[in-house]
Amino acid sequence: MHEKSLVQSLLKQVEAIMREHHAVSVQAVTVEIGPLSGVESLLVEDAFSELLLNSQIGRPSLNIQAVDLTIRCRDCEQASSSPGLTLKCQLCGSNKVQITHGDEFRLMDVSLQIPAESENSVT
Repeated sequence: MHEKSLVQSLLKQVEAIMREHHAVSVQAVTVEIGPLSGVESLLVEDAFSELLLNSQIGRPSLNIQAVDLTIRCRDCEQASSSPGLTLKCQLCGSNKVQITHGDEFRLMDVSLQIPAESENSVT
């Protein structure tokens, strides 16, 4: 379960952002997960809940945004979404494609509770 190590790294990033902005807690964390990332959303949620117990960031919610697989064809040079995990151009049928989105596991947003301010969001 490599999701646990990914979430550990994610929480270190969030803690660094929290320190940088002198926040007292984190209210929400948003991540993007693509279908080719090799990361399972349910395992990320489980690891996040478990690792929060030893974290200094409070009890934020975790928002997971699924990212569609998009490709750019090297033959017709068009970009398109690809259904499921198909690595084939939907316009010309070529399998000479480059993945442009869908392989990411990325921290997108952190909502912080900062003293003297009600809430800030860092993207």
